[in-house]
Amino acid sequence: MKTAVTILAENTTPVPSLIGEYGFAALIEAGNYRILFDTGSAEALFKNAEAMDIDLAAVDAIVISHGHFDHTGGLMSYLKQYGPRPVYAHSGIFAHRPLPIGGGNYRDIGCGFSREELAAAGGILHWRDDFGPIAPAVYLSGAVPRSNSFEDTGANFKMMIAGKIQDDPLLDDSALIIDHPDGLIIVSGCAHSGMVNIIEHACRKTNRQQVLAFVGGTHLINASRERIEKTITALQSFTISKIVVSHCTGFYAASQLYQALGERVSKGEAGMRFEF
Repeated sequence: MKTAVTILAENTTPVPSLIGEYGFAALIEAGNYRILFDTGSAEALFKNAEAMDIDLAAVDAIVISHGHFDHTGGLMSYLKQYGPRPVYAHSGIFAHRPLPIGGGNYRDIGCGFSREELAAAGGILHWRDDFGPIAPAVYLSGAVPRSNSFEDTGANFKMMIAGKIQDDPLLDDSALIIDHPDGLIIVSGCAHSGMVNIIEHACRKTNRQQVLAFVGGTHLINASRERIEKTITALQSFTISKIVVSHCTGFYAASQLYQALGERVSKGEAGMRFEF
């Protein structure tokens, strides 16, 4: 099955006609099925798609990796412009998520709309709280088991429940998994559940060991040296051909991954296309 991943929104871009934007969005073409994976934080998805001559109206379904603004920011605008679409996500994406910014103050970094507002805008909601298919040979991970001791959500994230602020485990963090004949293609928004946990979960659920590519955010930007070293050791134990790190990976982590794993590692930016 011919598959392509085109990054439409990312923090940076090497292409003068495109714009960088904090967040992530990618167009996934799995055979004839077209999936919009995340929607960035604002306008980059639309401006970059137009500049790249990509018809967003041809998207068959939308997948949301988790309920942060930088992955859901363009979703309502997309539905208003292009009409109703199936939206696949974990049902926890609507949590209120206040981010501590000092002085006892918070800024909400959640998706900014409710389940009812999304449905009213044309989002045809399909929950994938557990691993399950969204198209032939295409799966959403659902909640990823936190199987190791060294990965965490990547920062001091909080959520509001019954008027009380508490730690946010980001259980809604999900990845897209394509069961390609040459190996798994895994697309991640931020990997708040842990890059290694995601890969292990994908392999376990599909009964595959070969990973053709991991593409997307890894949220290693705040990771300790110990976590990065353990991540590298784990990645070296996998049979993985390409690692395209984006968005929340951070310069130091990306450089350490490249130093240890060589040309298998590259930086994914808006405008880049990867074909398998």
